[in-house]
Amino acid sequence: MFKQLNQSNYYPWFIFGIALFLYLANLGGNSIYILDEAKNATCAAEMLERGDWVVPTFNQELRTDKPPLHYFFMMVSYSVFGVTPFAARFFSAIFGALTILISFLFVRRFHSEKAALWTSFILLSSIHLSIQFHLSVPDPYLIFFFTASVFSFYAAVKEKKLIYLLALYLSVGLGTLSKGPVAIGLPGLIFLLFLIFSKRLNWKELKQLRPFSGAVLVLLIALPWYILVHLKTNGQWTDGFFFKHNLGRFSSEMEGHGGIFLLTILFVLLGLFPFAVFIVQALKHAWKNRKSDFILLNLVAGLAIVIFFSISRTKLPNYTVPAYPYFAALLGVWLSQLSFKTAKPKASMITLLVVGLILVPALYIGITFDPALAHLRNQAFFFLPIPVGFILAYFLFTKNQLQKALRVAGISCMLAAMSFAFIVFPKVDQENPVAKSLHLVKGKEVRYYGKFNPSYAYYLQHELVEVEPNSFSEFFENYPDGVIISTKRRIEKVDLPANCEISFSARDILETPTTVLITKK
Repeated sequence: MFKQLNQSNYYPWFIFGIALFLYLANLGGNSIYILDEAKNATCAAEMLERGDWVVPTFNQELRTDKPPLHYFFMMVSYSVFGVTPFAARFFSAIFGALTILISFLFVRRFHSEKAALWTSFILLSSIHLSIQFHLSVPDPYLIFFFTASVFSFYAAVKEKKLIYLLALYLSVGLGTLSKGPVAIGLPGLIFLLFLIFSKRLNWKELKQLRPFSGAVLVLLIALPWYILVHLKTNGQWTDGFFFKHNLGRFSSEMEGHGGIFLLTILFVLLGLFPFAVFIVQALKHAWKNRKSDFILLNLVAGLAIVIFFSISRTKLPNYTVPAYPYFAALLGVWLSQLSFKTAKPKASMITLLVVGLILVPALYIGITFDPALAHLRNQAFFFLPIPVGFILAYFLFTKNQLQKALRVAGISCMLAAMSFAFIVFPKVDQENPVAKSLHLVKGKEVRYYGKFNPSYAYYLQHELVEVEPNSFSEFFENYPDGVIISTKRRIEKVDLPANCEISFSARDILETPTTVLITKK
């Protein structure tokens, strides 16, 4: 039986199952709190409540940040599981597991099974990917359809089959409903660069790709919703999304998320850790073998994404995640062709060892410096699988067992990701001001002034109306048990009426504001 299960035709099932296990781990065990999560999850809940599949709203006000595909999937999930954190994140985990699966299948088909196994192992070892696929945000959907579009393009070029062309344009269309024009422009740039560098940019090749028919299919998938939301909102959604959240984010720094161009490279290195320590060797190998179409495609795709977002003025760690499958494939190819008996990547292994040795002390000290989390500093020890694994990996390396060393390093990161999901983050989550204060606002008349943590809207499941400072007294006269939510910075600029006071104050975990609750004295 076990010999049968070890046959290669079972590998896709194993890989998908492992990915699903990792990304479903404690999926509903933490509250919907992180700003983007809360807004996305609340928006989908409001759309479901209204039975509205067109106009996205947060707190019943138009939300122009993102297209609707992730809202649609969350609405379906809510209909099955109820409006819960698990339901909000369910399809993020599904699309995460599918991303790992198609990466394996693609590399196996167009390179080798050994390279495919390493590619999927590298992706599964990424703690950042595990976190990303645990969130109710649009990125898991974009990552999957972006990856599917690039892989389908290559398959269409190499095998000239209609099914791959359909998969290509279907993926681009759904990607456009996931996050907008970036799902057209960036894959399009990758396709163009690949055709140029592989010397395929000619009319015959372009004709076989059927770009005009493909454009029609993409428009048929994506355009109806964009037209409907434009008409239903009198163009407000179109202006907000395309000019503020696309052109605005690319041309100017938004919400304090800026930095030098090297920041995007750092994001990728951290995101692909621990195997990022070999990225220089993998890229050198890829450059030497760039005449291989498979190598060229992954090299072009990975670098194009990193360079594109290096130029962007707004920089976030999730922006470069679509590059991970391509760099993982290059790493996988390098590892599959490496002679483990003779290879001596000492500098890379020493880097791995050093990171392992300093990780827990660094986390311990870093948490101590945060007054809101200092009492949780012992949570740093739950990351011990990484230093233990890296020390063992280095020992195996010194015994000329590099292949085992890399497996141990990867598995230790998977264990750390599980530890984070089940132990560390739930403890941190309990410290967020919404979790601490929700019992103080549930069942009461609630207003807000200036700004409020969006998680309140998700858990209260009704519109929060803004109230101005000159109406505070009147509000508390009408609702003696009422609560006004705001932030410390905004309330400091207000002279509170004599009949009210700040009854709760806590800094938002992972965010900059301090949440305050104002109640009647």
